[in-house]
Amino acid sequence: MRHPSARQPHRVLIASANPLFRQGLRKVYAERWGEKAVIVAMPVTMEETLSALENLHPDLVIVDHDDKTINREEFLNRFIAGQTPMKVVLVSLSNAEPVVIYDRQRLTSMQAENWLTNPWE
Repeated sequence: MRHPSARQPHRVLIASANPLFRQGLRKVYAERWGEKAVIVAMPVTMEETLSALENLHPDLVIVDHDDKTINREEFLNRFIAGQTPMKVVLVSLSNAEPVVIYDRQRLTSMQAENWLTNPWE
């Protein structure tokens, strides 16, 4: 299991069959993050995306959720069932709806208790 440290760049996966959208996201975030992150893969199918999740262990996955080749429900089921810490950002090219971010993190019992006491802080 790989855990990012201050020295290692975050591993990013961009999943979209739309080449312009994929490249646009890569360009924008590669410029913004610089050496703090590296794009490890840009899969275009659901099969490639699931394989990349399993084999590359990204820290962040950006998913074009209205892409017909990426099954949003299947992707989220795999994300929920997974164990490694990861963030997922669901973005849409065709909708102006808000971006959805999921952050799978592990908490100790005490941290979880504190979070459940006031999850909005």
